Parts: sequence; structure tokens; C-alpha cells
Amino acid sequence: MRLQTDTKAVIMAVLQTGPKHGYAIAKAVREGTSGALKMGEGQLYPALYSLEEAGWVTADWEETETDQPRRIYRLTEDGTKELEQRAKKWHAFINGVNQVLPEVQS
Repeated sequence: MRLQTDTKAVIMAVLQTGPKHGYAIAKAVREGTSGALKMGEGQLYPALYSLEEAGWVTADWEETETDQPRRIYRLTEDGTKELEQRAKKWHAFINGVNQVLPEVQS
């Protein structure tokens, strides 16, 4: 079964815990969902650019001693407000689905 996921909300939720570069965001999503959600570059970076364009995320280049410079993404105050709205909608959706689906017996 495949459900539509609010990718942008998931990314913003990860960034709510602190600034991260792209790979760290993808890793946090994968680990935070026990592997249920995985974001490849083709999904992650377009979403990050869209979030940045909307003003919900900012990005700055960070120099590193061992690697090439990388972009670090941060959630903005407007992004926090947007995340709250998306979380409310998502939980309302989940509650509605839970009312229809039968209980699962282990």
C-alpha cells in the first residue's frame, strides 16, 4: 500500500530538532521512521528548495575540514508555524482513517 506523505512536513519536523545538511536529514527521516520512509536526492532536494523559496527553511554554506562545503538547512519561525498547521491536518487525516480501518489483532 502506498499513501501520500507530506514530505515537506516531515523535513520541517526533522529540522525542528536543529540544523542539518541534506544527508543528515535523509538519515534522520529513515531512522526516525524505522525505515518506513526513505528520501532519495530526487525527492529531498526539490522539497528543500521549495521550502527555502517559501521562506520556511533557510540554507547556508558551511566549510568543513575534511569534506567539500555543504549546505546546512534551518527551520525558520514561519516554517515552525507552517509545520504546526500541517501537523494538525495530518493528525486529523490519520484520526479519520483510524475510524474506518478495523483494529488489528497481534
